[in-house]
This record gives sequence, C-alpha cells and structure tokens, in this order.
Amino acid sequence: RAWSAMLSSDYFVDLHARRANRPDHPRLLLTAVGSSYDGYLYSWQPGGAVEKLMPDEFGGGVTVPLTKPCRGLVLVRATNNGGYFVFNPSTGEALALPDSEKPLKMKLRVGISRWPKPELPFYVRVSYGLGYCTLRKEYKVVRLFSNSQAGGGDDEIAPARTEVFVLNTPGYWRPSAENPPPCSVMEKNPAVFLNGYLHFLCCDGGITTFNISDETFGSLLPPPDFENVASVLTELDGCLCLCYGEPDSEDPILVCVLRDYEEARWEKLCCIDRTAWTESERMLLDSLWIAPVGIYNYSGGGRKIMFGTGSCKVFAVDPDGGDPEIILTPEDTMVGSGEDDYVPTFVLLEESLVPVGASIEDMVLSSPTTEAWFDILKWLPTRSVLELRLVCREWRGMIMTDCFTQSHVIHANLKRSP
Repeated sequence: RAWSAMLSSDYFVDLHARRANRPDHPRLLLTAVGSSYDGYLYSWQPGGAVEKLMPDEFGGGVTVPLTKPCRGLVLVRATNNGGYFVFNPSTGEALALPDSEKPLKMKLRVGISRWPKPELPFYVRVSYGLGYCTLRKEYKVVRLFSNSQAGGGDDEIAPARTEVFVLNTPGYWRPSAENPPPCSVMEKNPAVFLNGYLHFLCCDGGITTFNISDETFGSLLPPPDFENVASVLTELDGCLCLCYGEPDSEDPILVCVLRDYEEARWEKLCCIDRTAWTESERMLLDSLWIAPVGIYNYSGGGRKIMFGTGSCKVFAVDPDGGDPEIILTPEDTMVGSGEDDYVPTFVLLEESLVPVGASIEDMVLSSPTTEAWFDILKWLPTRSVLELRLVCREWRGMIMTDCFTQSHVIHANLKRSP
C-alpha cells in the first residue's frame, strides 16, 4: 500500500516522466492503415525495431492518434463513428468520452409539444482538444462546434459554441466560461495544446486560442505568407508549428514555427522542394497526409525534422534542404503494408503513469448518494427526468449514462396499461 500510494502520487508521476522521456530520443505511437491492418497499436524509436504495444480494442475501425501527449495522455479517435477516447499508451488505460460518437449538438432536434418551442441549433463541424490546467490540476477535453445553421435554414448561421469535459469528475459536458468568437473548424484539425492554451486551426487560416485555465478565447495571426491551402497545425521543438502545402502534389512543403508567442513572430524553419527529389523518392513518399512529428538527431550530431505520412512512412529532412532520409517503411517491419489515407498515423509517445480517470458510470456507482438518486429517478416519466437533468452537473452526468437509460426504460414502464 505504501508503494502504491507513492507510485501514484503527483510528485512521483512528474519525476518519472522527466526521467523516462529523453527529448533527443523520441518515441512514436503508430497505427497501420489499410487492408493489412492487423488490429494492433505499435511503438517505434528511430534506430530501433517496431514493437507491438497493445491490441486496438477501441472499436469503430482504425484508431487515429490526434494530439501530442499531454503529460502522457493522448486523445484518439476511432474511425467509422467509434467516438473519442483519452488514452495512456504506457499503461494501456483508455476512457471513452461520453456523447462523442454522434454528439447531440450535431443532431437535428425537433421538439414535440402542443406549445411552439424554439428549434435548437445543430452543428455540422466539431474539433476536439486535450489540455491540462496547472492551477486546478485538471485534465480538460474541449470541443468546439461551428458552422451550424439554426433550424436547418440558410438565412441564419448559429454562433460557435464550446463544451468542456473535466476528467475524473462526475459532471457531464458543460459550456465553457466564455463563448468563442465567430470561427469555423474541422474535425480533421484537432486543437494543439501548448503553453496553457489550446490552438484551433480555423478554415480561413486563422488560429483561435482557448485558455485552458480561465476558459477565455483569443486569436493568433498566421504567418504573413500563409495561403489558404491544405495545412496542419502541430507542435515542433516546443513551439507552435504550421505546416502547409498540398500533400499529394509536388508543391513545396513550408514549415513555420512560432518563436515569439507575444508578438506572434513566425519563423520559416524549412521549405522542402519535392521536385528536387528523385522519382523513386517522390513516388514512395507521395501521400494524402504529411506532417512533422518531431526532431530527429542523427549519428553525425546534427538535427533533422522528422515527418510522418498517411501511408505509415517516416522520413527526415535537413532544415537547409537536401534529399529525404527514409527511416521507416511499413513493408520492412512487422506492421505490414499500409494503404494511404487522409488521417494521421503517428504521434509522439511519452512514458507516463498518469491515470485517465474513472468513467461516469463507475463514479455514480461508487457514491451512495448518487446511487440513491439513480434508483429514485429511474421510476419517473421521461419529461420529468429531462427537467431534473438541469438540477446539477452530477445529475446530468448520471442521467446521460447508458446504464441509467437502460434502467429507466425498464422501470418507468412497469405496471402500466398499454
């Protein structure tokens, strides 16, 4: 028990993370996409062999890693509407986020009543992000809804909205302290957490920031020469990074990093001219998704930028230019061949003991008070339950669980005439 308490304490978890993760030896979490996908997640380190990490048991197709590690935790998405999960690759723990397969705000809801009620807005786009609040020591998942049309019409666009889910609390999704400015995001562009802020890449090329502590919004200007083309927002070498250029073409790939956050001073880190590559290199690295994933230290003592592709290949380039160094191809490993796709297949991997937290169902059953209210509310009519859902976050979280829904269907309809 003494060891268990020590190894799970915040002090030891932080100390272990600092000692176990060397910045000059990055590790990657990867998944193979395509018909030969064998249902496993892998880990890999430059110069080493690809190793099986754990079975892919998230369901809903292939697991897509979305965010860089937040103190070891990674946000992943299961394709084919499988929902979102907070995942610790080191321990294998995963927490399914509620209402993330088909969020309620993305459904057209029409009220049935004798009295006219305002139609609720629904949204067609959403973007997720994961951050850590150092003040409250809380992990928060934030999702930004945008580009909705009130009531399905074309004349009025509903404003963007943000919801926050705090890990290891019995509450449900709640509105953020401040509403976001007018913006439009896409699911394929998850938010990047850096320096206490989540950064959402907008469709117009701008960047909307979200303070993870006080939940207020701001904005960042993109690089001066930024054009509204296919782009990826990520983190590289401790800086916010914007990589843009059409992936499956011969257009140059531009990589810019934000060196001065206060003055929004962007620095062009490199410009990759793919026309200077050999034909075999261009064919091998042609992909629908290309993005930097880290800094690669090679044996000569220099540094290269490491890129991943949607076909599970990794290559490194010198910031000053030159031919790419291909350091991983799936055909040469136990991963097998991978088909190309638009989704990311790589994310950095950090050793971490951070728990993902308990599910709402587990927290409900562990509280005698909440469990008592569970047994009372399950007998009430549906409309009464929907109104009582507004009493507090704990009640809302309990009522929205699958176990309560299934129990309510059974008990609320007992001993009633058809």
